[in-house]
Amino acid sequence: MDRNSHGNPSVREDPSAKDRILTAALDLFYEKGYPNTGINEILEQAGAFKKSLYRHFPSKKDLGKTYLATQERIILALFQKLMDRKSSYPDFIRSWMRVVKRGTESTFRFGCPVANFANQTHDEPELQELTGEFIRRWTEVFETYLLKTFPDANPDKIIRTTESILLYYQGTMQVYGMTGDQKYLQKLERELLRLEADLT
Repeated sequence: MDRNSHGNPSVREDPSAKDRILTAALDLFYEKGYPNTGINEILEQAGAFKKSLYRHFPSKKDLGKTYLATQERIILALFQKLMDRKSSYPDFIRSWMRVVKRGTESTFRFGCPVANFANQTHDEPELQELTGEFIRRWTEVFETYLLKTFPDANPDKIIRTTESILLYYQGTMQVYGMTGDQKYLQKLERELLRLEADLT
């Protein structure tokens, strides 16, 4: 029999419980929405006990913070991977859009997970602050890439182009999430490709 940190007998914890809980939260927060997902629903899908959840995530808000951090890591890692592979801006955009179009069949079928989460948590200042930090890091990644790709471009144009990419992408993903119409993704690709003219 194991003993916990206070010396009391305890049942050995399933080391995969935390991962199962987070995986369930990733699915349910995205598909049903953060406010519409209950703790018991997450536990049922994860096949975990409430004790395991609160050991790793003291509150639903803490689970929401981990959800955001996980989504941010996935999204920014994808951007960085594509940027490292594609030095040409058009090649990067086309590769990114291929990933997005494939993702709308599964991963991104309801739009951007971070934007959706932000729209559902306006009354949660801590969570709103985290989504704001994600936008800042997203912006930094794109500005760094554009500065490297267009070294002679005016820095102000780099900033404006980065803002345009963010607005086009997030706006399109919200509309796609509402309609499921692929034509908006095709238009997004065309608009993003046109932005190159502002930097050359």
